[in-house]
Amino acid sequence: MVPLGLPGGHNRRNALIARRVLVALGNAAADSYLVERSADDAALQRAADGFTPLPSRLTTVGTVDGVAFVDDSLSTNVLPTLAALDAFPGRRVALIVGGQDRGIDYAPLAAGVRSRTAPTRVLTLPDSGPRISAAFAAAAAAAATADEGFAGAVNCPDLEAAVAAAFAWARPDGIVLLSPAAPSFGRFRDYRDRGDQFAAAMRACAGRATA
Repeated sequence: MVPLGLPGGHNRRNALIARRVLVALGNAAADSYLVERSADDAALQRAADGFTPLPSRLTTVGTVDGVAFVDDSLSTNVLPTLAALDAFPGRRVALIVGGQDRGIDYAPLAAGVRSRTAPTRVLTLPDSGPRISAAFAAAAAAAATADEGFAGAVNCPDLEAAVAAAFAWARPDGIVLLSPAAPSFGRFRDYRDRGDQFAAAMRACAGRATA
């Protein structure tokens, strides 16, 4: 499989689907040079290697003391957040979730996070944070056995506090992943603003680490 400049099996599947569509279009319009090159493995390799992730879509915004900070602010429901988490198998992940409360069911998020064997800690944000924590508590109460990797869910008052707590737990070689499973409205202008504030909180962590 051609390497792709994006983490996650879901992104690789999306890329393969896109290639099949282009090949089909190329077969239908053989005079299109750009579409025809979708069947050229060398050209595809160059395109994949040079791909730059779009902002707030599983984008690594920096590394501090060995901890990678990944902005996935555009993930506003449970399924993309679980896909983001799956992009880092075997890695220690501090997951930051929560935002505008639309009343969605967070039980699937709790089940997905608790199924990980790698160490995973959840930091929740207002306004949906307490409901997310409650979903994890309910899942723990219903479980027959203890979780192997789940390291608890902690309510945080804001994004800066969540990032600081996530960084402290993820050191020395883990990942701080902002993948909120909730919209940004009410606390931020939009998902871009939330991503920008995540990066600013990361820089604050870097400043404290070097002070």
